[in-house]
Amino acid sequence: MKALGLIIQREFISRVKTKTFILTTLLTPFLFLAVSTIPALLMMLSSNDDISKVYVIDRTDSYFGLFQSTDKYEFVKLSDNDSKPNEKTTAILEISGDLNTNPAAATFYSEKQQPPRELTSYINNVLTEAVRDRKIDDFTKRSNIEPHVVTDLQQILKSKDRINVSTIRMDETGKETETLGQAASIAGMALTFCMFFFIMMYGQMVVQSVVEEKTNRIIEVIISSVRPFDLMMGKIVGVGLVGLLQLLIWLIIGGGAIVALQILFGAGMDATATLEAQQAMAIMQDNPEMLSAINGLLMVNWLQVGICLILYFVGGYLLFSSLYAMFGSAANDSQEAQQLMMPLTIVLLLAFYTGFAASQNPEGNMAFWCSLIPFTSPVVMMVRAPFEIPIWELALSVVLLYVTAVLMVKLAAKIYRVGILMYGKKVTFAEMFKWLKYK
Repeated sequence: MKALGLIIQREFISRVKTKTFILTTLLTPFLFLAVSTIPALLMMLSSNDDISKVYVIDRTDSYFGLFQSTDKYEFVKLSDNDSKPNEKTTAILEISGDLNTNPAAATFYSEKQQPPRELTSYINNVLTEAVRDRKIDDFTKRSNIEPHVVTDLQQILKSKDRINVSTIRMDETGKETETLGQAASIAGMALTFCMFFFIMMYGQMVVQSVVEEKTNRIIEVIISSVRPFDLMMGKIVGVGLVGLLQLLIWLIIGGGAIVALQILFGAGMDATATLEAQQAMAIMQDNPEMLSAINGLLMVNWLQVGICLILYFVGGYLLFSSLYAMFGSAANDSQEAQQLMMPLTIVLLLAFYTGFAASQNPEGNMAFWCSLIPFTSPVVMMVRAPFEIPIWELALSVVLLYVTAVLMVKLAAKIYRVGILMYGKKVTFAEMFKWLKYK
């Protein structure tokens, strides 16, 4: 046990002290924040060379009045006698004929390789609606229909009123509870991605550690005083503790940022905060889908989600990292290790895609069985974690996962003790199977 503790300490400290670990741990939260906010900021900010003014040449004198200028785009009427502007911030819309008889009579000119889609979409919608209204008017006159009837019908067709059917879950006892909705499914998919990412990343660290020691022949010195099983478990536990430390630091950084914002914008911002809260509430009331999503997230049993995240991370990491260590011990270099790990990578990818597919029906047969199979349950169960899962399913899934993880550790240890001393020979899966019979 003393040797195992020393190996865990070495694997942990050797990674924590590196500049790479420090930089990635400190910068990753800010990187995620930048990735999630920068696209929105770029969409809100308009560049100086974007099109801001559209000159309209309307030879029919029927369509220019339909365009409404905004703070972002200005529509200006241009006659044939006026000189055409030649600036990057301007564009020309030429309507050469009646669009009702010639739909191709409208042309948009600009120096842009790809004009703003928002602008071209608005122009297309305005002209399309104008042509449709013209056709409806012609049909009304030909059919002797009262104009007000057509107007009322158009208002009905343009109405944005939608029917949102509420979904209620009724259990065997007849108890009715509101379902969590799409927001819980999105949260489940995010948890699935995180679980897949962490198992893959830290498993690769175990392989890298095994291959490096074997390539440098350090393993021959270490194995003379340490049992192969202790060496393998030391690497697995040490790397796992690195991952847990990294997660803890990210949580501290996030909590510190929230506390700092509360201190900086505390008492002096109460009125502004109240106004923003009222505006946010008004926006949510105007958007029932947003309000439903927030209510769905608030209804999630996050305590259950947190417990599942810890249990399945530990069990899934133990299972897959032992297999990673097994394949790493049989390889002579990193390239050969990647080839041997291909079946394991396929299994993880299968679990990942199965998890995303199960998000559409978390209580279906595929989600149920894949959440029980140990090789897919750590990833797939994260999709179901935000939903109400029967306790017996969770208990059975966890038991199967940990029992399989222990068996895989024992199996990997038998191959690991032989593989770490094999050099210069390309190992096949059949030969690795024979190593299991060695005593």
